[in-house]
Amino acid sequence: MNKLMLIAIAIFGFAFAYFANAAVIKGGIVIPTYAEPCKRNDKNFSGCIKNTLQNLLPKFSNGIPELNISALDPFFLDEYLLHYDAGDISGKCLYKNVYTSGLMGVKITDVRSDVSDPDYFEMEIDFYFPKVISTGNYKAEGIIGNFPVQGKGIFNVTAFNVTGTTHLIGHGVEIDGEKHIKISDFRLKEQEIGDLKIFATNLINGNPELSQMALTFMNQFWRIFHQLMLPNIQEGFEKVGRPFINQLFLQIPYDQLLPPNRK
Repeated sequence: MNKLMLIAIAIFGFAFAYFANAAVIKGGIVIPTYAEPCKRNDKNFSGCIKNTLQNLLPKFSNGIPELNISALDPFFLDEYLLHYDAGDISGKCLYKNVYTSGLMGVKITDVRSDVSDPDYFEMEIDFYFPKVISTGNYKAEGIIGNFPVQGKGIFNVTAFNVTGTTHLIGHGVEIDGEKHIKISDFRLKEQEIGDLKIFATNLINGNPELSQMALTFMNQFWRIFHQLMLPNIQEGFEKVGRPFINQLFLQIPYDQLLPPNRK
């Protein structure tokens, strides 16, 4: 059940798709202008992206209908199947109707980038979330420590003081005669959580006493479980996040997404 953090952490990456900050026209679609675009070959490009991300994210809390991108806060995930095997934690869990809130409280703490070459894109973004809450339904079977888990119910996971770094690498591709960037690598490079509170009903199917024991065990030792599961968290971040980022990048030509400085 600690794997519920995979859902929350994976969704964190979605917010960082939104540095398409100028009006963009592609196939008759117009994206509203909220700020002057950052020129990719300016000396202070990374600082510009950092400030623009921080200022624009609240404006996109309801999504971007023109690009069929859903709301970010709360973010909705209809279904996600997770398989995991991390020694003391193994099994599988199906999450459904997951809502994650608190994403618009993000603080962008630093940006590092290499974007001057239109055939290569690399960026690291450091972030901080004061509080993120994920709720939904689950169905799980497996083992947590010495507890066999087989149940289904509702869950609520609250993470406090989440910090991390997301790392994007992409390469130029041509679509309809125009250069775009396709993200080939989207990683959660680092991630730490200050505190974590987990609630779930019916962990041990039909046995409320054992369910409470398993829940207490998870809350007491969540830091150990988190470290064991970090590789799976990173894998899920890539699996869920990269298609979402490309949904934006492959619709907007690179010279409009991050225009060069023509001066």
